[in-house]
Amino acid sequence: MKSTVQSYLEGVELGVMQLHTALTEVQSLQQEISEAQDIWRRSEGLLASLQTIRNVVSEHVQLSVVIQSLPYIYTVPEVISQTQGLIENQQILEAHVHLRDLESLRDDVLYRLQRVRTLEDPKFCSSDDTQCNEDPAELVLEFFSGVHSLSEELGRVLFSLANSAVSLACSNPSLLVSAVRIIEREELLDAEEEILSPQQPWKPPGRPKHWRDRFFQALERGVCDRLIGSGLLKEDITPAGLSTHFKDLQNRVLEELQAVCSVLAPCVPPHYEICQVVALMCHHAISRHVREILSWDLSHPALYHVLHWSVIVYPSVDVMGYADFAPDIDAPELGTLLTPEMLEEQLNRYTRNVRTCLAQWIQKALEVEYADWFREQVPDKGPDGMYLSSLQQHIMQMLAENVQLASVLGESLESRVRNASLLEMDNCLVWLREALVKYGIEHMKDRTRPTFFIPYLLAIINGCTALSSSISYLQPEDNIISIIRKPAPCLQISLDKTQKKACHLLLDEVQSELQPHFLQITTRSWLSGSDTMHRICETVEQFTQHFTMARAPVCQFLLAQTERMLVIEYVKALLNSKLVCKSSEDRQHMAERMTSDAKELSSALKRMGLEESTLCVPLILSIQKIFALKDPSLLSLEVSGLMTSFPDISDDHVLALMEVRGDVSRDLRHTVLNMMQHQVLTLPKDYRPIFMSIPAPAPAPPFCLHPSSCA
Repeated sequence: MKSTVQSYLEGVELGVMQLHTALTEVQSLQQEISEAQDIWRRSEGLLASLQTIRNVVSEHVQLSVVIQSLPYIYTVPEVISQTQGLIENQQILEAHVHLRDLESLRDDVLYRLQRVRTLEDPKFCSSDDTQCNEDPAELVLEFFSGVHSLSEELGRVLFSLANSAVSLACSNPSLLVSAVRIIEREELLDAEEEILSPQQPWKPPGRPKHWRDRFFQALERGVCDRLIGSGLLKEDITPAGLSTHFKDLQNRVLEELQAVCSVLAPCVPPHYEICQVVALMCHHAISRHVREILSWDLSHPALYHVLHWSVIVYPSVDVMGYADFAPDIDAPELGTLLTPEMLEEQLNRYTRNVRTCLAQWIQKALEVEYADWFREQVPDKGPDGMYLSSLQQHIMQMLAENVQLASVLGESLESRVRNASLLEMDNCLVWLREALVKYGIEHMKDRTRPTFFIPYLLAIINGCTALSSSISYLQPEDNIISIIRKPAPCLQISLDKTQKKACHLLLDEVQSELQPHFLQITTRSWLSGSDTMHRICETVEQFTQHFTMARAPVCQFLLAQTERMLVIEYVKALLNSKLVCKSSEDRQHMAERMTSDAKELSSALKRMGLEESTLCVPLILSIQKIFALKDPSLLSLEVSGLMTSFPDISDDHVLALMEVRGDVSRDLRHTVLNMMQHQVLTLPKDYRPIFMSIPAPAPAPPFCLHPSSCA
């Protein structure tokens, strides 16, 4: 421990001695600095008195620089003049050599002056010293100002040559090669300057020149001027004018690129990739031109010409995909003329224009068609000799042509136009149904007008039948693309509605002709054996001749609906009859009369083309059994059989029949109704309700002595 403490004390003693020594040295250094400051303060006036000598030294250095450069400086005006003459004579290589000599001389003088200025201390220049305030560099730049003008003039000549590089390469390729050599030299000097500039603060005036970039800019201006020229006037934006314009543009593009690949490419360095660069210049110029045309108000045929040329013709082998360009020009790398967003916008615009045009054309065609319905002339007939309206086919043809045109530009536009055509065709059919309603109303006002009411209805029906075979083109089964947000309608359903509307007008006409005859049924004259049913059959058979002018399957539909209408009107007349059988003889006559009518109707229906009546005759014969029944107590059994054959018959219908029979007591009525309530029947799947279309007469109100007693 004693040894450790002693060692520690010795170390402390050594440290104290070193600190004492350091303190002594610091105090000595402070004293010396103070003495140096005193000497500097005493000599400040002496240094200021040396400023004159300093200025003389600076002037001497400047004069020495001038004297060294004086032989060359004397020749500067003469060299500038010579260089100007060389530029005017397009001796550009010699002119560039002189220009470089002048620029080197100017830069050397400026550099030497810059070195002198860096050695000077500006604090010794007083503010009133004019010699110190004058900038020699400005004098040099002013003296060499013609050099900068020469450089600009030579650049303008080079860029004018670049502007017409293609034609120059054909007529004077050596001049173009010289221009490119000069540009490459200047680019090399710019690159050297960029490398040296971080190390030296001084920079030669006019650098970097970027002549290569300006060369390509001038080349692009020339390409654009040759391709687009004065552009396209708005007066020439018709489809024919656009077709001619794009054909000329196509020829100019081919000529330009062929000349570039064959003539211009050998005149420039390979790293310029001049063929691809010029192709890109052409692409940008044409793209701007097409966008300008699209900004105008174009009709949809004109818009189609622009889109077709831009999307189909331009990238094809007829323009950019030309086979001879393949080694030098990568057409896919150029991209498309229109961006995807702009193409989408133009496709939507074209679809809107097409739909507007279709709507206007269809509206005019429908108006003409509606006016034709009132003509004093039968409608046209098809090759099969049947009446035929060509309206639907003309409209369908126009829609199909628009879809076909759109398909050339791709599935997207085809789907858009197909959906637009689908909606317009549906609107056409809606309007056609509305026109048929108006047509029927006008006919009801005066049944003699229009003269050819029925033939034109048949023409419309046949036109719809012909159209049904071609609507699948607009609405194929696998069409699941819906570009338009509105759900696409089903054309077949709309077409069936239109056709059935015309059919119902025909059947209404038949019904109107038969209505006076059906009013004679269940009258005493009918019961006594009038020829009412014979006249009904004759009228129906006359109309059947018109029905045969309707194409299948509409003809069969009209015949079936006629049979249905006959039985409905017959039963309705029977139910609403005021004739009540007062005796068994009346009921027997009623049954015999109905049997005779059923047979006559059956024969007429066979002559109309219905082989066997499945509705009219069976229903009349089933009702006939109710009147032929001699024992009213068996009425429940007959009604049960009637319900089995026609399960949609109601209580009111049965009550009306029992009312006409005339001998059914109140208790028996209740018995029959109770039986009907307990006999629950379901309608078969293939059963077409008939009694639902026959309104039952309202039951007679109960007998009252005075209206007040019923209150």
